[in-house]
Amino acid sequence: MEIKQQFKTLQILAEMQRNIGVIRRCTSTGRKSVELKIDKWATPMGLLPLAIYAHNQCITVTTGRNTQTVKGYLEKIRFPESTSNLSWFTGSSYLPLSRLSVEKDEETLTRYEELILDEITNEDIKSSFRNSLKYLTSELVTNIKEHARIDHYWILAQYWPRTKTCEIAIADTGVGYLESYRNTAYEVTTHKESIANAVNGNSSKDDIERGAGIPGLIKIFCEGYVGDIVIMSGDALLYLSQDKQDFYELDVPWQGAFTGIQFKLSVIDALAYLSGD
Repeated sequence: MEIKQQFKTLQILAEMQRNIGVIRRCTSTGRKSVELKIDKWATPMGLLPLAIYAHNQCITVTTGRNTQTVKGYLEKIRFPESTSNLSWFTGSSYLPLSRLSVEKDEETLTRYEELILDEITNEDIKSSFRNSLKYLTSELVTNIKEHARIDHYWILAQYWPRTKTCEIAIADTGVGYLESYRNTAYEVTTHKESIANAVNGNSSKDDIERGAGIPGLIKIFCEGYVGDIVIMSGDALLYLSQDKQDFYELDVPWQGAFTGIQFKLSVIDALAYLSGD
């Protein structure tokens, strides 16, 4: 597997899919390990799915032939093994790959949010981003808790101070969007349709307010921060930006749901976007 110096979201995703394909071939041929080579740096959307997929397939990811700088980075973020304990972690723009309990780790998630905020030195930006970040993690983790039928999830995030860019990835390996809509008023037959349901605010719960989560994220992060959002489940991937909404078919399906967001920080009023003002 190889990660090159990609920073455009669609390039990262294409590379991620190729790398997951390498892991799948390892499984089919009986190999127990695969090497990951990183040119200079990587991003959460490129790394998180690899760690989870390799873990689920019982494939060991080796990184020993990278440069000392890259190896130091991977060790710092606990790739690929992950961590569930942030008490050891000190301030850094590199945040760890964390595996958290849906039911018990609200304190740990709060700590994770604060670690992201700690690296932002502009107080105006930090203040405005705090509400957006809390909304993001609350909505995604609530969706996992209510729909995924699994007891844990993964999160990986990074902030680049020079460009004021942030990327956050959250994933689970639960039932996925399609199954969560089964036997509801919005039951569909394809993964693409099920993701479209979520984007359109069609809730698989009786409480229709829960269905507002993904549309709210789109308003804040695509319209407010002019960022990119990626939603992946089953054989479908949706790429959203301020002026695009494109579906892609995945060569290697994703068991569960993955959400990735990349955006540049600025001062916005998140509530204004949620209220439509």
